[in-house]
Amino acid sequence: MDNLPPVPPTAANGDKDGNQGRSLHWHILGGNNKHRIGMNSGLCSYSETDSNGDKRSWNILFDAGTMSSDPRNLEDPALTDCDTVIPDYANHFRRRDDANHKPAQPIDAIFLTHNHSDHMNALPMLLLMGYELPKIYATPYTAKRLEQELSNAGLDPSEWPQIITIAPGKPVQEGPVKVSAFWVSHSTPQSVGFFIETPEGNMLNPGDFKLDQSVVWGPAFDEQQFQRIVNKPVDLLLLDSTGADRDVVPTTEEDVRDALRDLMEKYPGKRFVIAVMSGFEENVASVAKVAAEKGRTVWVSGWSHEQSLSALQQTGLTLSDSIGEKVDVRVLSTPRSIRDLEESRPRDSVVIVTGAQGSPGAALTRAADGHHPGLTLDPQRDIVLFCAPVIPGQEGQHARLMATLKNKGVKVLTRADAPLYAQAHARLPELIEMAKMAKPKTVMPIHGDRKLRESCANAMEKMGQRVISADNGDAIRITRDGCQSAAPETKGAAKLVGFKTLQGATWSDRHYLMKTAPQPKLPEQTQDAANVNRRRPKIFNVNPK
Repeated sequence: MDNLPPVPPTAANGDKDGNQGRSLHWHILGGNNKHRIGMNSGLCSYSETDSNGDKRSWNILFDAGTMSSDPRNLEDPALTDCDTVIPDYANHFRRRDDANHKPAQPIDAIFLTHNHSDHMNALPMLLLMGYELPKIYATPYTAKRLEQELSNAGLDPSEWPQIITIAPGKPVQEGPVKVSAFWVSHSTPQSVGFFIETPEGNMLNPGDFKLDQSVVWGPAFDEQQFQRIVNKPVDLLLLDSTGADRDVVPTTEEDVRDALRDLMEKYPGKRFVIAVMSGFEENVASVAKVAAEKGRTVWVSGWSHEQSLSALQQTGLTLSDSIGEKVDVRVLSTPRSIRDLEESRPRDSVVIVTGAQGSPGAALTRAADGHHPGLTLDPQRDIVLFCAPVIPGQEGQHARLMATLKNKGVKVLTRADAPLYAQAHARLPELIEMAKMAKPKTVMPIHGDRKLRESCANAMEKMGQRVISADNGDAIRITRDGCQSAAPETKGAAKLVGFKTLQGATWSDRHYLMKTAPQPKLPEQTQDAANVNRRRPKIFNVNPK
């Protein structure tokens, strides 16, 4: 890895268009973490210097996510008391409360690959911190989910940035930078990857993807569409590493549906209580499809699932239309719905709940503890399915939930018993297939801890691919002749901001204590960056109204 020839300085010597210098960089603000997955955010920066010596830059951000902090494996020791971490964007966004604040590298636009928190949820936090955000490009469903998150944060629509909906086939031009979306299969609908074209080189960012053709909402990854859009040489492929250590045949959504059909035939008289993780709308659709086939009503309990279904409906995506048959979906939130569920026969119901990780306050956790107002678990009536993996860092609360259910005598099945979970991310065979389709000159593993990215790099090198490794804080110089690190002094030393959640009486009553990890002063550190550091820490209210 990193054994690449030096990037020749041809761009600095002028070109036929009269430009005296062009440069293209990918800055890794987050996502290439030491220990955890999350905080995904990358900055494409393209610059030109004309014959008069005037320089113009276009800075485009791709995703801006959060990461749950793990006290056992900290990204930075200074953030030991923080539960949420995001990249430090002080050099990229203007502040509303400081007219003198001039970011060194202001961002012109933001593109979102999908709506998961590790790709999007830093945005409302940035607004609450006092930053101004530029226009944001997203697919209709991702845009609607972003609007929900902004509203959940207590931000008035007058404070929101401009949100522009996009779709494959309609490229977006930001100066000389052309960004084209293409559909990818993922666990959440309307996920996309991006092909980024510039006069200096082209990058391919597939985002979070898999090649599963059996997703319900989708749209699924389409190789023909991919080849139409990615129709020029790829100088750098940014490749998701989440599943790089799994050389297995991926479990598809159709595999999950088959498993659910078998279980409902095996236990026809049982009421199925199915725990699905937030952000896995495709899994929700698979459960609903099988329930409709079996003539069962689908009950939904859990704030995140309710918000997702509302956003889908507002976007014009309904379950019945997507699965191709009528399905009765009800939210378990009113006295009447609670009564109707209690009075229904177990064989007629499927209950989709949050709480697959045992999070306090989630629907299944409350039901297991006997605190859910509308869902009482009965060992004679119910069977609980976990359609989810155990997330690192949440093993303890998950184990507690499992023990509680076991003590109640409730039958529990997990993916160890049947293929109940379709992975959200590509496994190694799919990563290899993506590299074959893209035919990149260089591959850079992203979206994963060091071990996962090393697994991805090793697999790519075995294919004969040129590979460059990078950590948060690194900047990669891209040309048509090669890629190399352009910021070795900041590699692995990304500036981060941590938050400690101070929970109030309700889910929306939250405060955050904000803390910035100290950064060794670098030669190029601007005085503005130092001023920003002195303004912290502070407390802000997530729901100030």
